[in-house]
Amino acid sequence: MSSTGNKISTGFARTKQKIFTKTGHSEETIDVQYHYEKERLFSNEERFKNIQKNSEKLTKLIKELNKITVDIGQDACDLYETQDPLWTPGNKLRDIANDNDKHLLDYNENISEPYTKPLNNYISQYKEARKRTEQLTTRKVDMDRYKNEVGKLREKGAGSSSKAKLEPTEEKYRICKEGYDSLHEELLNDLPKLNEDKDIFIQYLVATLVKQQTDFYKKIAYEWSPMPGLTAHVDEYSGRDHQPVITSVERSAASINLRSDPVFKGNASIKQKQSAEYSSSNVEKDIHQPPSSSSLNLEKTPNPYYSPPSAPPMHHATSSATALYDFTGVDSSELSFRSGDVISITKAEGEWFEGFISYPDGTTVQGFVPANYVRLN
Repeated sequence: MSSTGNKISTGFARTKQKIFTKTGHSEETIDVQYHYEKERLFSNEERFKNIQKNSEKLTKLIKELNKITVDIGQDACDLYETQDPLWTPGNKLRDIANDNDKHLLDYNENISEPYTKPLNNYISQYKEARKRTEQLTTRKVDMDRYKNEVGKLREKGAGSSSKAKLEPTEEKYRICKEGYDSLHEELLNDLPKLNEDKDIFIQYLVATLVKQQTDFYKKIAYEWSPMPGLTAHVDEYSGRDHQPVITSVERSAASINLRSDPVFKGNASIKQKQSAEYSSSNVEKDIHQPPSSSSLNLEKTPNPYYSPPSAPPMHHATSSATALYDFTGVDSSELSFRSGDVISITKAEGEWFEGFISYPDGTTVQGFVPANYVRLN
């Protein structure tokens, strides 16, 4: 049989043995002490891996902090002229961050020999021990499998077929048992040693980390030491009472709803104000002079060339918009709405969108929407 065929056959036999063991159709070799030490091994390995991962993360975070400090310093410098007293601390922030990058390089170099490399090597012991526990599991499955086969062959008696198979099967069982016993004994010796050794090894890591971190932050503190003197003339708590300098929302001209003026309540649509019905004589009049009743009485003297625009045809909404201000349409072609209303938009082009509002009672009102009164969602 080929090597590949042997591997497939062996893998199948091991899987079958595991199933027999789980279902109670075959005996399983169990060692409580070994399983206890193995679980301790896996738990300790996970903790050392977390220390390794978080040590790397700490370095990355410090590097990122330095980059952020450079950005803050640059923004501070951009806000001030070079002759301003606060330009100096802004510029100093960039220098501090650049110097801290150099200190970080020194820190990584200083912890390499007493911390980083020993930790990597120590974790490699756990990886190797884990591989050996996996090997022991495989040997146990093979040993139990051949032991089970030997028992079945002996039960069948001294038949020629059973007798021919019994001797080679017993030899396989003997080899697998010797291999299992030797590795099992080794692990029972090594795993407790490694599990107890962690208490000794971890003190080296803690001592190195404490010393090197202390030295690193002392250097950072030294870099920052001139900074308080550069801003001593500023009361940092004054910012709590600093008042806004722009016009308040309540008094701002932006808060006035121009469309609430009565002039927008007439019959003429705002979209028609540049149509032919306005003659040149209208333009020449003082725009601040109130119009006479005869010149603006559209109900009594309707323009024969004007007809109110019809509402836009209903289409499926392609987007939605939120009303920023109240709006009252001057005729049925314009959609009236309140600030905060959500409007379904069917066409968003130019200064006037097309859309509709669906109300809870099932009614839907459509019309033109002034683009500068809404914000597309």
